[in-house]
Amino acid sequence: MTETLDRVVGDWPEEAQEAARRTAERYGPPDETMPRRLVWNHPLPWKRIVVNRDASEHHFPEPHQDRIESWVDLEVPRESAADVAAFNGSIRVNRTRGEVAATCHVEAVNFLAVNLAHDLVSGRIGVDEARREYTEMVASHLMGRPQAYTSGFAFEPASTGAGTADEDRPVAPHEVPTVSARGTGRPA
Repeated sequence: MTETLDRVVGDWPEEAQEAARRTAERYGPPDETMPRRLVWNHPLPWKRIVVNRDASEHHFPEPHQDRIESWVDLEVPRESAADVAAFNGSIRVNRTRGEVAATCHVEAVNFLAVNLAHDLVSGRIGVDEARREYTEMVASHLMGRPQAYTSGFAFEPASTGAGTADEDRPVAPHEVPTVSARGTGRPA
């Protein structure tokens, strides 16, 4: 790692230092360094990767710590968002920006999660099947038998700005007043 990166992660937990080291070895130095996270912007094939100092405990398919966020442009229609959440709580859908993030302790499992989320959104599989396939493929990966779904995208991700964003639409039958920047509640 670079001297700067070593300084930033020097007091991080060992698992976080290792995640930062692996990511920097693969994608080069981070574009943004903050005391609690490192960010790589456009580290192909991803849109963004974030390595977090602090982890979230996750128990599916086995106990581990989620620390590496891998983002990709992927349109998730409103009617599919609940299925994606039911499949894996470590997947975040930002429909407004048209992005999805998978967070795990290894990048290969993030590829797997995003690939299965894509399969859910496209209707190839349902939630229960996605959870079963995820469990089986994680086990195979941990036993040294990488799967196509853990090695990269099994679909062609949208290019950034390619129309995956869902700006949504108003549902109020009347105009909502604009609040001033000062927060007075009076229209601007």
